[in-house]
This record gives sequence, structure tokens and C-alpha cells, in this order.
Amino acid sequence: MTKDKYDVIVIGSGIGGLCAAALLGRYGKRVIVCESHTIAGGAAHNFRRRGFEFDSGPSFYCGLTDIQSLNPLKQVLDVIGESVAAVRYDPLGHYHFPEGTLAVYSDGDRYRQEVAKITPVGARELEQFERRLLPLYDAMKGIPALALRADWQLLPVLLGRYLPSLLKMLPNLPLIQASVGNVMDATVKDPWIRRLIDLECFLLSGLKAHGTIAPEVAFMLGERSRAGVEYPVGGSGEIVNALVRGL
Repeated sequence: MTKDKYDVIVIGSGIGGLCAAALLGRYGKRVIVCESHTIAGGAAHNFRRRGFEFDSGPSFYCGLTDIQSLNPLKQVLDVIGESVAAVRYDPLGHYHFPEGTLAVYSDGDRYRQEVAKITPVGARELEQFERRLLPLYDAMKGIPALALRADWQLLPVLLGRYLPSLLKMLPNLPLIQASVGNVMDATVKDPWIRRLIDLECFLLSGLKAHGTIAPEVAFMLGERSRAGVEYPVGGSGEIVNALVRGL
């Protein structure tokens, strides 16, 4: 009987499942989301202990309040008519190494100035690393994530609406399938900077540089500098609540 009542059943209420369900609902599909936990959110839910509220998952976000945001999550919230309040902060945190503590600023120049206090040569190599990746970000940012699709209509959509961005992408095609480790090997020799890049990759993807794809870090570097880092008021659970309301 369920198949007669719903067009789509989404298993799991993480941010990915909720985004898919909310978009399907927005475009007229009858959707139900099934979740085994007591609350929605998957790895991004909140929980309370002794009067305090904690995040269980991500705590760094970019572009939650930016009108021209490139964050696909913000684009989904816009489509379903929802929003969240957020606070921007800088530095976004500190990395603690035996050699010293590094303040992580959103602005690339200021970030490298902090790195130079530990390794001036490494700071110059880090700039070369970023310069290799940021042109890929410049090309990608012209194609909204919501425009990407898995069927044959992807090509006419890209050619019809985003041809200039596709042309900018051509010189960066080798990077699309490359790992961050490949870029690091070509630009960075300083062992401390290599550890730093591994750390940032791990925080972003859960893998070190050789296991992280280059577009992921290119987008992170570009957005961190352009839009800064924000935290949703009320934690990641507020994003989940907005998606549930939208659904």
C-alpha cells in the first residue's frame, strides 16, 4: 500500500537524504523519509547533556547567509523557502603542532602570514599549492551544484547555460580527477606544510591528501577566503530543522 501513497521513499534523514526529499517534495513528488534514530539529522544532529547542547558532526560552514552563496546546502534552503541564522567568525580555530600553534584565518594572505611564523619557506610553497588549485575553484563556481544531474540532459544544460564556465574548466581538466596529494607532491617539499595539508584534508574529507580529490579542497580554499566561515545559531540541528520544515 505504501507504493500507492508515496512516489519516493528516502532511507535516512541525514542532510543528504533531507535535501533530496525536500527538493523532490518541492517539485511535486509525494515523499516519505524513514529514519531509525529518534531524531532527524544523521551525523549532523544535536544532543543535550546537563543543560548544554552539542553538535555531533560538522561545525564549519561557508555561505549559509550569503545571497550569492555557492554552498549547495544554501541553494537547497533557498529553493524550499527556508533559511538559518548564522554567526561568522575568524579565525575559525587553531591548529596545535609541536612546532607551534597556528591561527586559521579565512583570508589566504593572513593565513600564510601565520604559517610563515613557523616556516617561511613552507609559506611560499603553500602559496604555490593554492595557486595551482584556485583556478579550478574559479571555473567551478560558475556552475551551480544544483545544475548538475545524472541523466543525459546534463550536457545540454551545461552547454546551454554555463558554456563560459566550461571553457574555463578546460585547462583544469587534469585536476578534476587528481588527488590533493598529486598537487602537493608537485608544489610542496616542506614536511611541516605537507602535514598541514594532510590535516586540512582529513578535517574536510576524513582522508589525507592522497585520498582527497582536488576539486573538494579547491572549493574549500576558495569559499573559505571569499565567504568566510559561519556557524548556524543553534548548531547543525537548526539546518536539519529548516530542511524538515521545508519538506
